[in-house]
Amino acid sequence: MAVAHELIQPGEAFKLTDDQRAAIDTICAGLDADIFEFLLKAPTGSGKTEVMLRVAVDTVLKEESYVCLIAPTRDLVRQHVAYFSERLAGTPLGVAQVHGGMSPAERRDADAGLADGSIRVVCGSAMLLSSKHWWDVIDRGSLLIIDDVNAFDEREHLRLLEELDCPMLFATATPSELRPFLTRIGAMDHVVSMKKMPFDVIPTTVHKPEGVWGEPPAEQLAHADALIREHLERKSRIFVISRTRGDVPKLAERLEALYGIPVQQLRGDMADTTEHGKRHRRNGVKVHGTVTRVEMMNAFRDGAPAILAATNLVGSGLDIPAADLIVLTDADAFGEAEVEQLIGRVGRRERPSDAVLVSKTTFEKNPSRSMGAGGPRRTFMPAGMRSNQLRFTRRK
Repeated sequence: MAVAHELIQPGEAFKLTDDQRAAIDTICAGLDADIFEFLLKAPTGSGKTEVMLRVAVDTVLKEESYVCLIAPTRDLVRQHVAYFSERLAGTPLGVAQVHGGMSPAERRDADAGLADGSIRVVCGSAMLLSSKHWWDVIDRGSLLIIDDVNAFDEREHLRLLEELDCPMLFATATPSELRPFLTRIGAMDHVVSMKKMPFDVIPTTVHKPEGVWGEPPAEQLAHADALIREHLERKSRIFVISRTRGDVPKLAERLEALYGIPVQQLRGDMADTTEHGKRHRRNGVKVHGTVTRVEMMNAFRDGAPAILAATNLVGSGLDIPAADLIVLTDADAFGEAEVEQLIGRVGRRERPSDAVLVSKTTFEKNPSRSMGAGGPRRTFMPAGMRSNQLRFTRRK
C-alpha cells in the first residue's frame, strides 16, 4: 500500500518522519490532558493523513468509542476511507463513509455499525454537519478531525462546530484565510507544525503566461501546449482546472481534439454512482453526464498518460500518483491559498513538475472564504470557548 500511494519506493521500508512522530505524540498527549482543539499545519505531501490515522486509532483504543473525520469533497472522503480501510484491514476497527453519494441503506448500515461498536471511524462530507442526526453522532464521538478545513465555508459549515462538545483536530496546509475562526475557536492556541517531507521533492516550476482578457478557458490551453505535450510524452497525469463547472466539458472536448486521448472530468454535479444518479433524477436534481464520478476518477488514476479536466475540487487533498502538471485557466479568479493547494497536487516524488497559471484573462477575484460582506464574523463567545466545553471530560 505504501508503494501504491508513493509513500516509499519499491524495496524501501516505511517509517515515520521525525515531524510525523512529533505531531502524533504531541496531539495524543494533549488529548490525554483534555485539550480540546488542535491545528495540524502541514504542507501538501508531508504525510498528515498518516498522522490523522494514528491519532484516530490511539483515540478509539483508549476511549473504546469512535472518531469522525470530515473532508470537503466526496472524492476525498472515499480516498480517506480507502486509506483507513486498507491500513486497518484485519482489525476489529471498522470504517464507514457518509456523504450525499451514499444510498439510504448504506447510511443505515453505518448507523447500525456505530450502535453495535463495529464501526470505529466515520469518514464523511459536510453533510455530517448539516444533518441533525449526524451532528449528534459527531457530538457523542471522542474526536472530530476536519481535514482541509480552509475548503469549508465558515458561515455555512464551520459555525456549526462551535456548538459541538467533542475535541477537534483541524488539518490544513494554509490556515491563514481562516485565522479569525481558528483563533476564535481556540485551535491557534495549540498549533502542531510539520515541515519535513517523507521523501525528496523537486520544487514545482511555476509558469505564469498572460492571456487576453475575456479569452475562453478552452482557448487558454494554447499557453500551456508545449508543456502538455512534454508531459504526455513522459506518461504523466495532467490536471486542467476551470473556475466554473460549465467550462469543464468544453475543456475536455478541446483537450481530446488536440491530444487524441480520452479526457476524464470531475465537477460537483456529477453523480457518484449509477444508483446515485437515478436517485437524483427521481428527485428532480439535474445530473451532469452519464459516466459516474467514481468511474471517471478510476480511469484517470489507472491511465498514464492521462488528463483530468476539473473544477477546483482537485485542490481538496486528492493524491494522484504521477501527476506532474497542472494548468489553471483564469488563474486570477482563484485565491492564493487555493492556488497553493492546487499546485501542491503535483510533483509529489523525485520527478520534475510544472504548474501553468494563465493570468490576465478575467477581472473576477476570489475573496477569502473566511470573510463575509462585513468582514470577519463576530461572536460574543470568548476566544477559545465552545458551547458546553467545560462539561466534557475524556480519558479518565
